[in-house]
Amino acid sequence: MCELLLVAWPEPTPFEASLPWVESLERFGLGGYGWGVAWREEGEVRTYRHPSSLAQDPAGREQTAAARSTHFMVHLRRPSNLSQISLADTQPFRTEEGGFAFAHNGRLDGAEEERQNFAGLLEGRADSEVGFRLLQRLLQSGWPADAALLEVHRRLGGTANFGYLPARGPALAYAGSTMNSMWRFEVAGAQLAATALHSGDQAVFELCFAGAGNQRLIPVGTTVEVGEHEVATSGSRSAG
Repeated sequence: MCELLLVAWPEPTPFEASLPWVESLERFGLGGYGWGVAWREEGEVRTYRHPSSLAQDPAGREQTAAARSTHFMVHLRRPSNLSQISLADTQPFRTEEGGFAFAHNGRLDGAEEERQNFAGLLEGRADSEVGFRLLQRLLQSGWPADAALLEVHRRLGGTANFGYLPARGPALAYAGSTMNSMWRFEVAGAQLAATALHSGDQAVFELCFAGAGNQRLIPVGTTVEVGEHEVATSGSRSAG
């Protein structure tokens, strides 16, 4: 029930420029139970996370507003299980060395069966963290990032939109949910990908991204680069 946003600017830009979009996604979406942002800085990915809403975290807003980067990835959380609200369950997840960050919207139905395979690596109880560690393992095994995102969804099942922000290389948006579409578009010189407020129409543009151009629905089962050209479809599958 979360919302995802990836933003790619042509030049390093303060996060403050993206905050009105984030605030609108939180206001009109189903978030409010945690928020976080990942960005590139000095050759690594950095993150800020807080287990409340952005609206309830003015200190976090002020702290992140000045962060300058070409790429940002935001996660606005509404967990499938309301008992799983903690900093450890808040996204985006980041590897220890800052190699990449990962965010998920949806529900990975097979995560509990896989949880035992990541003993000692998981800090929280969220299904998304299992997906994060599975992605990390696949990448360490040499999988290309776009194929690895699809494989995470294939193995864990359920509904899945993913955001992937590496320290170097293209940021990726994977659309794998029929319940919350993902769109790719342009606003104010930036290229963006965002989920659709769990709304079956295109209201996200009227409510959050006024003036957006080049609007393209990302087909289910497709990975696209945000800020670059569209990559090949990794395959298609239907998501429950």
